[in-house]
Amino acid sequence: MKLDDLVRTLPKAELHVHLEGAIPPGTALKLAHKYSQLGLIDDIERMQAAILFRNYEDFRSYYQVCMQLIRSAEDFALVVYESGRDMRNQNIRYREVHISIYQHLHLWEKDLRLQDVFDGLVRGSQKAREDFDVEMQWIFGIPRHRHFSGPNGKFDPTIANTVLEYALQGREHGVIGLGLAGNEVGAPPEPFKVVFQKAKRMGLRSIPHAGETTGANSVRGAMNDLQADRICHGVRSIEDQKLVKELVECQIPLDICPTSNIRLNVYPAMQQHPFRELDELGVHVTINSDDPSILGSSLCDEYAAVAGEFGYTVDDLARFARNSIQASCATAELKTKYLSEISRWQVDHLTDMQQRTNNAS
Repeated sequence: MKLDDLVRTLPKAELHVHLEGAIPPGTALKLAHKYSQLGLIDDIERMQAAILFRNYEDFRSYYQVCMQLIRSAEDFALVVYESGRDMRNQNIRYREVHISIYQHLHLWEKDLRLQDVFDGLVRGSQKAREDFDVEMQWIFGIPRHRHFSGPNGKFDPTIANTVLEYALQGREHGVIGLGLAGNEVGAPPEPFKVVFQKAKRMGLRSIPHAGETTGANSVRGAMNDLQADRICHGVRSIEDQKLVKELVECQIPLDICPTSNIRLNVYPAMQQHPFRELDELGVHVTINSDDPSILGSSLCDEYAAVAGEFGYTVDDLARFARNSIQASCATAELKTKYLSEISRWQVDHLTDMQQRTNNAS
C-alpha cells in the first residue's frame, strides 16, 4: 500500500485545526458568491492558488478573508458539516476545532449573535455525526495581539474576559477549551494568567498557541502562567533543553503542525523541523494541519510528510494516532473506541507487511 493510502486508512484525531482555515475550497467559493457584495470572490480564488506566504501577517490577511465568509448560523452549520465530510474522507474520527469567536461577533458588522454561532455549531456537528460518524468539540480563541495598546503596550484584559464568558456559555454546546492565538511577537502569554486561571477553575482546558513566532520563553510562559494542558505548536521549545525535559516530565503534549511551520517560515524546510528530535526526547507529540485549506496540506498530507521525511514506520504512525486520541478531550468511551480502531489498523497492516515479506522471500 502506498504511503498516502496507508495514512488515509489510519483512524486518528486532529487537535489543532482552525475552523476558518479549514473551509473546503468549494464551500469557500459558495459562500463568497452568496455574499458577492463583499467583493471577496477574487481574493478567495487567489488564496486557493497555492500562495507562498512571506510572513505571518501575509497568512493572517487571508485568514481574515475566510472569517468574513461565515456570517450566519446556517453558514456555521455548513462549514462544520463540510468539515465532517472531510474528516470522513481522511478517517479523522475526532476533531478539536479552534474558532476565532471574538472576531466573528465584533468585526465586519455581521449582525451575528452568540446563540447563532452555537446553533450552527450544534446543527452542523450533529448532522456530521449522523452522516459521517465523526465527533467535534470546540476551542474558543483569544486574539492575543488585540490586548496590547498605547505607546507602552499596556495590557487590557477586556477582550480576553469576553471570550472567556463566551466559552463558559458554550460548555453545553461542546466548547471544551480556551485558546490563545495570533502573532506572539509583542503579545506574551503571562498577562493572560488571571483569565486562564478562571477558565481552569470553571472546567475549561487551557490550550494556548506558544513557541511558534517567538521562542522557548513563550512555551515556558504558557506552561507556568497559563497552566497549559496542551500547547499548540510549541516547536521552539527545542531551543531550551531544560524546557524540553519539563515538557516530558509534566507530559504536556505539543500539537505540532509541520507544514504550517514551513509555510510560515518558522523553519526553512522539513529537514530542519525539530519534530523527530522532540519525539525522540520523549515529548508527547501530535500531528495536525492547522489551516489545511489555506496552507494546502491535509492531516493525511502531514502524516505522510513526517513519515516520508523522518523514516517513521507503521508502528510509529499508530503511535502518533494514539497520541492524538490520548491527548484529546474526548470521553473515555470514545477514547477506548478509537484506540481499539487504531490497534486493529496496526495489526492488519503489520500482518500485510509480513505477508509481503514472506512472498518476496
